[in-house]
Amino acid sequence: MKNLIVALYLIISAGINAQKGFQFPPMNGNTLDGKPASIPFKNNKQTIVAIAYHKGAEDDLKKWLNPLYTTFIKKEKGAGGNMDMAELYDVNFVFVPLISGFKKVANEFKSGTEKEFWPYIMDTEKSDINNIQNQLKVNNNKVPYFYVLDKDGKIIETVTGAYTDEKLEKLEDAVE
Repeated sequence: MKNLIVALYLIISAGINAQKGFQFPPMNGNTLDGKPASIPFKNNKQTIVAIAYHKGAEDDLKKWLNPLYTTFIKKEKGAGGNMDMAELYDVNFVFVPLISGFKKVANEFKSGTEKEFWPYIMDTEKSDINNIQNQLKVNNNKVPYFYVLDKDGKIIETVTGAYTDEKLEKLEDAVE
């Protein structure tokens, strides 16, 4: 049993680490507030991309949203307290729901999402979900994935699954 657990851990770790150093596949679309968006961004900043490939990843992803927002998304002046943690990190942040059939429920999703998140949620144009999963070596599409991209769009860190402080710290450590 112990050998099985070790083997599974090594397989999962190898899958996540295999993504590092690869170019993130280009994606185009529009944010929920209607602005065009492309990954990788062309503004000389690192990028954090959160992706849900399956509706089964939704519960885990929801637990990530507030910590990600608090840490990486700059708030409007006067919003929240005096200290904005996102001031420490000058990064792009985008959530991409690559869920089959998302286009059909996009308006419902939008109406159930606070407007302050709309500029950070990208609806992609005709993405081949299976091809993207293959390029990114996704081995479990029922958990969310979080990628840190360098300024050129190369993957420098990946974490996946349920939120933990340690996983958020890995993302923070990868951001310059």
